[in-house]
Amino acid sequence: MKTIDFCVKDETFQIPNAWELLTPSQYEALVKDLNKVALGELSVAMLRVNFVCNVMEWDPKKIKGEESLANLAWLAEQVTFIFNIQYPENNEALKGLDPETRVKLQKTPPDRIQGLPIARYLVRLDYKYVLDACFCAQLIPSIKIVGKVYAGYKVDTSFDNLTCSLTALQYIEARKLIGCGADKLPLLVAILYTPGTYSSEVAHALAHDFARLPEDTLQAIAFNFQCFNNFLFTKTDFYVLTAGKEQKENPISTGALESLYNLSSDGMGDIRTVEQMNIIQYLTILRKKLIESVRSMNDMKLERTEIASKTGLPLNIINSIL
Repeated sequence: MKTIDFCVKDETFQIPNAWELLTPSQYEALVKDLNKVALGELSVAMLRVNFVCNVMEWDPKKIKGEESLANLAWLAEQVTFIFNIQYPENNEALKGLDPETRVKLQKTPPDRIQGLPIARYLVRLDYKYVLDACFCAQLIPSIKIVGKVYAGYKVDTSFDNLTCSLTALQYIEARKLIGCGADKLPLLVAILYTPGTYSSEVAHALAHDFARLPEDTLQAIAFNFQCFNNFLFTKTDFYVLTAGKEQKENPISTGALESLYNLSSDGMGDIRTVEQMNIIQYLTILRKKLIESVRSMNDMKLERTEIASKTGLPLNIINSIL
């Protein structure tokens, strides 16, 4: 469920239960607490309690009495969007289950699930919580530095259609910095929030100003972009671009700039034109070229195992293409 609905004295309240529904302040507060969880300073249970209190604007220190604390704990347990439950050997125990049951078991601890026989088995396994770092939303649409407002990239998934305002060069340079150290976060954020026509030089110069942002804000923006990147390559047709076990010839993981500039050689415009190409258009072209390459090798009577070796794609994807 996207929201957690509850009533108090005939008044209905809602708590967001999806990344996409968070306000910028709710999102930044949550990322700040996630950093504390990573450092061992906060438990997963208390993170959920803090989230509920932040959304409802409650002071947890003022919540007294067994019934009130029990209600708060119940609400916190309903918050399922932040983490997935991972079982041993890459969720081996969940294989063969229907999608709805799998999702339920990956979002709700097995000791809280009634009526599913497999839950009694799963509760004995050494499962753990992993961050659900995959969503498609721009949760910090703008930032303010020394009185100046910088608008970030836009993402829209309405009407089952994905659009994004990032340019190909902007995306490639930002993606290269995913997982970078804290010292490079200002550059990553500057790339994503460069005003007007994107320029590497302008972004680099702006990074010095962006270094004034609080580290929590920098990390929240970086995490948002990482989750959007994960969405692109797990929840859309672009998954084929990173599906290969062997990444050496993968145009997204290595040689991204070369792949971009090759489009100029293919007659799609001069260097400046292809740099400013929209990211969705760019990825669509790469996907089309990859599919055409697989079909061309098939027309040349290459065995599918050989096609898999040359492209790095698993056989099941090659079979789906052909």
